[in-house]
Amino acid sequence: MMSIIKPNYLTDAMLTSSTVPETDYAAWAAATNYTLGTRVMRAVSGLHKNYENLIAGVNASTPETAPTRWLELGPTNRWAMFDSAVGTSTTIASNLTVVMRPGATGGLALLELIGRQVEITMKTAPGGTVIYSKIVVLDGTLISSFYDWFYTDYSQLGDVVLTDLPVHYVSNELTISITGSSAVSCGVCHFGEVIEVGQTQYGASVGIVDYSRKSVDAFGNYSITKRAFSKRSDLKLITPAGQFNRIFRSLASVRSTPCVYVGTEELGYEPLIVYGFYKDFSIDVAYASDHLCNLSIEGLI
Repeated sequence: MMSIIKPNYLTDAMLTSSTVPETDYAAWAAATNYTLGTRVMRAVSGLHKNYENLIAGVNASTPETAPTRWLELGPTNRWAMFDSAVGTSTTIASNLTVVMRPGATGGLALLELIGRQVEITMKTAPGGTVIYSKIVVLDGTLISSFYDWFYTDYSQLGDVVLTDLPVHYVSNELTISITGSSAVSCGVCHFGEVIEVGQTQYGASVGIVDYSRKSVDAFGNYSITKRAFSKRSDLKLITPAGQFNRIFRSLASVRSTPCVYVGTEELGYEPLIVYGFYKDFSIDVAYASDHLCNLSIEGLI
């Protein structure tokens, strides 16, 4: 089943605890005489970002309101996994564990993972009964022979998607623990409502758009500046005719909203998991019992 995880956004009140300390830099202070290049942290509710000084001296204006004096560097390490952006990761040398109260949640996506194992536990409420528990081993190595067993390099499984969380427990407590033999990290922690769309058919395509810059001089020598890339995917779906109105309204409701599009949860098809937004979709009312949906998705950088 192809599904979409529509986001809920984490607030300070929803994050109960984290093993990642929020100590990236010293906290910004209004009376401090900062030198050029000094980095500070603003770990206040709803912000949690780091900044670098561009103009030396004292300035009582907060960094987020003085962009000419302070360069925004991005989220603090603790909050990087919750900033709804690709390319910013929460990293810690030991186990990464976060405890949240996310409200009604049917789906969870953990992207850009580094580690050996993820454990997800949901309780009815803080200190309540466990109603969901799952362990996912982050070993994506495909072994098909004795030769592979001995000589194939370890392959990191970077994306984990779950769409079967018990959504009816609105006061739940969700615990995510990422463990490994060395440093572990998570780039995106995305949770929310699950929207089921249809069955992904063979003929789906997935690829990337590379934003690297390539230039050539008069002698044919190339200069390449490596930059980020984004995923893209085109899915062909069969949708039930009886769900025509619901599916159309649901897709329209997530326009221009970064969501996790899950082409399939079948092992080995992780590239069909795309975090981004759709460019367009169309539904052909082809048959009495089933319709055909074409969905074109652009991933975020």
